[in-house]
Amino acid sequence: MDYAGLKPGFVKPAAVAWFASHRHTAAGDNEPYAYCYLFAYSLDIPAGATTLILPDNEKIRVLAVTAAKEGPPRLRPTQPLVDNPER
Repeated sequence: MDYAGLKPGFVKPAAVAWFASHRHTAAGDNEPYAYCYLFAYSLDIPAGATTLILPDNEKIRVLAVTAAKEGPPRLRPTQPLVDNPER
C-alpha cells in the first residue's frame, strides 16, 4: 500500500523560544497538529557597531531583536527538542 503526504522528519537543534501545537485559520478555526516553533539566536556584535544587516532570505522571518550589553541570554527551552545522550 502506498502512503501519501508523508515527509521526512526534520529537527532543528536550536534553542526554542516559543512553541504551538496548533494554529488558527483566518476563519477562526483551530488546525490541530500544525506545529509552530520560534527559535532564539544570539549574535555577537562588534564594539561600536551601529547597524545590524541580516541576510536577504525570504525563508527567514525576524520577529524581534533586542540589544543588550550583558552576557549570553538566559532564555532556555522548557524541554529539549532533540535527544541528548549526555543527559
